[in-house]
Amino acid sequence: MVTGLKTTRKINNLDSFSIINLTIDIGYNEIRFILYDNIENILLDYTDITFEDSASVEDIISKYFDAKEDSTLLNLITVNHYNSLHTIVPQALFDKNNIKNYLKFNNSLLANDEFLYDIIKINESINVFVPIKFNISNLQQYSKKVTQKHYTTDLINEIHKIEKNNTNSNLYLNINNSKIDIILISDNQLKFINTFDYSTNEDIVYYVLFCFEQLNLNPENSPVVIAGDFNESTYNMIFKYIRNVSIYESKIDLNHKFYLNFKHKLTYNSL
Repeated sequence: MVTGLKTTRKINNLDSFSIINLTIDIGYNEIRFILYDNIENILLDYTDITFEDSASVEDIISKYFDAKEDSTLLNLITVNHYNSLHTIVPQALFDKNNIKNYLKFNNSLLANDEFLYDIIKINESINVFVPIKFNISNLQQYSKKVTQKHYTTDLINEIHKIEKNNTNSNLYLNINNSKIDIILISDNQLKFINTFDYSTNEDIVYYVLFCFEQLNLNPENSPVVIAGDFNESTYNMIFKYIRNVSIYESKIDLNHKFYLNFKHKLTYNSL
């Protein structure tokens, strides 16, 4: 059952020369549709749907397309899977025949789980993950090009670009609605990444301090960068235990036409 819906506007009479891309972010109880013009770099439609576990992802996606008044074939559909079932493997050691084994040591897997992987060229690694279950082939009726990946793949790529010329160690906290990604980059190398589910600010602090202990970091001086969807109380709780804390400064131009009409819908301190 769908329990919440946030939307902007539906698209009418798109220019036939437009190249329209759609990003679908899928979690266990939320789906986000982001439709944009890849030529004009304009955000066209933003729809955020929350649902109960019993809801069908296929039904929600089908209803989204049924509600669109324009039937133009999309240039590209990209599906991002939002869950904690992922792990990083050095590309030199990766064997597709053992893909399940990479995940089973740190995750609770089901017998019918599917396993996919992303190639991360920037650090020569493989991101192995379990996708959210739904029939992705249904999307091919809306676009000839459909791709899927784990959301942490983009996260790792972005942090590596930020840390390209940095020889120090920085711990990144990417905070979302119910998950926190903790990533350690040192000498432009990925040393640690894990995703934790949380309910309270105390949960966040617990996981951060746990990682500090495991990674032999000093809460007094080891730098921490916070990004994502968080408020002042979350920041203050972290700062109570970790002293060298900064907030990620997005390079997004907030005055760009892509964002102007929908700035209340997007979180700009997200990576």
